[in-house]
Amino acid sequence: MTKRTYDLAIIGAGPACGPAARRCREAGWSVAIIESGLLGGVCPHTGCNPKKVLMGPAEAVTMARHLAGKGLSGEPRPDWPAMAAFTRTFTEPVAPWLARHYREAGIDVIEGRAAFTGPNTLAAGDTTIVAKKILIATGATHQRFDFPGAEHLQTSDDFLALETLPARIVFVGGGFVAFELAHLAHVCGARATIVTHGDTALRRFDRDAASRLIEATRAMGIAVHVNAPVGRIDKEPHGLCLSAPGLDIAADMAVNAAGRPAQIKKLGLDLANVAAGPAGIRVNAFLQSTTNPDVYAAGDCLDAPYALTPTADLESRTAAENMLAGNTTPINRTGTPSVLFTQPPLAMAGLTEADCQTQNIPYTKKEYDLAEAFPWQRLGEHPGYSKTLVSPDDDRILGAHILGHAADELINVVALAMRQGLPAKALRETIWAYPTCGYYLRYMF
Repeated sequence: MTKRTYDLAIIGAGPACGPAARRCREAGWSVAIIESGLLGGVCPHTGCNPKKVLMGPAEAVTMARHLAGKGLSGEPRPDWPAMAAFTRTFTEPVAPWLARHYREAGIDVIEGRAAFTGPNTLAAGDTTIVAKKILIATGATHQRFDFPGAEHLQTSDDFLALETLPARIVFVGGGFVAFELAHLAHVCGARATIVTHGDTALRRFDRDAASRLIEATRAMGIAVHVNAPVGRIDKEPHGLCLSAPGLDIAADMAVNAAGRPAQIKKLGLDLANVAAGPAGIRVNAFLQSTTNPDVYAAGDCLDAPYALTPTADLESRTAAENMLAGNTTPINRTGTPSVLFTQPPLAMAGLTEADCQTQNIPYTKKEYDLAEAFPWQRLGEHPGYSKTLVSPDDDRILGAHILGHAADELINVVALAMRQGLPAKALRETIWAYPTCGYYLRYMF
């Protein structure tokens, strides 16, 4: 066994790793990253980035369809093999670039699957790592199912790596991944179906906004089945058959698009006295383990309200400052935006109306029909909707929910206002460029 000693060892090389590794190395610490897969993690390889690249042509096709008869004739046709090839130009350079970046920064990269052997020790292959501080940044993994035929389920990674698009695809799940990939597949020519065990889909989003998107999804031609837990998947001569209560769905591909649990099962947390629950590793406000003061955690492996790349980055930076300075910076996720990249996108920041009601928070609600406003009308786009929630006492923005073209960019403006403590009045009174989508923020609040 080879033994190495560091000031900081980080398990996992995704978005929750980099900021902490760089900050601590800049402060003079010796740093090691232990990773069994590709440097960079899910987001740049099998998540956010390839998904968004593939969506570029899908967005163009959707816009062309909306403008048919309004100055455009004909329709562009998605070329999935060409889309896949273009996507690889973004994904393939990531790991080599990061390896070079870490090497030049003086950060060691150890290949292997790490597991704790004690409160401050790890094993990865034939290497023993001893570290003063350890940051767990292992992210999340795919949900596991045990119904008959569950082995026929493929992952979102598999979908995003497809060289050709199957004709019939079923997405098992009712959240971000299921809706984003179903919209992408549908626009590119597949027959897409969503099945979820719950009585509704898109639970994390505001009900009024989500229901409009679900209705629009069905209107596009994507079947959405709720109260439909998959009971079995059978392999048949011409594909698959998914069975749920009252349903038998023929498919060429079935994608596991259910929620992603924290990837912590094989870390040996008990040997390090690191507490975790069903939602992930338990930490305090400084992202320090509640039971081992030398261990911190960041990213999707946390028991935390968000599992997003921007919050992983924030948590990594926050954990680094607290490891370096001794717990001086509590995590602040105020104004975190979430975006569902469907056609059109659905975005939110802050509380939903149900949150306000459950927590007895007074609020003033304003709803606006964006589909009737000029920037959306000129594109022929439906649906369009916004709901904003503002504190009646101090004009503080409590939450915002936007459905429609440019929602993914508009929500960034709202998130900025929320994080900097700007009142809703600031958005109402700003001089916005016209005619832009941003101009209508003055009417949304």
